[in-house]
Amino acid sequence: MTARRRRRDDRGGPLLEFAMAFPVLLLTAVVAIEAFLAFVATERLESAARSGARVAGAQGLEGAEATARESLPSWLDEATVTSGANDHEGFYVQVSHPLPVVFSSAGFGLTVTRRVDMPNV
Repeated sequence: MTARRRRRDDRGGPLLEFAMAFPVLLLTAVVAIEAFLAFVATERLESAARSGARVAGAQGLEGAEATARESLPSWLDEATVTSGANDHEGFYVQVSHPLPVVFSSAGFGLTVTRRVDMPNV
């Protein structure tokens, strides 16, 4: 009878262990996804800034911001694009986007900014 009672008392143990481990696993997955998207966003912002700076260096500031904005993927539509003259008689294009990308309601106040300076050709 005691072996039967002991077997009955162990029921639910694995479910309890899973319930304790699941939030940690979920948090790990969310952080991994955010980190991956942050790296991808940084690469895309850098690419957009380079495209805009290339246009600014060849044609002046007309169209530099539009080119940079067109180079961004749709999930980075909220990015801020600025351009202007730099101190070396050339131009710059700067692209910024707040992080995190997926869970923006977290509000960490982090922003990825990429600036590319281009000499006047």
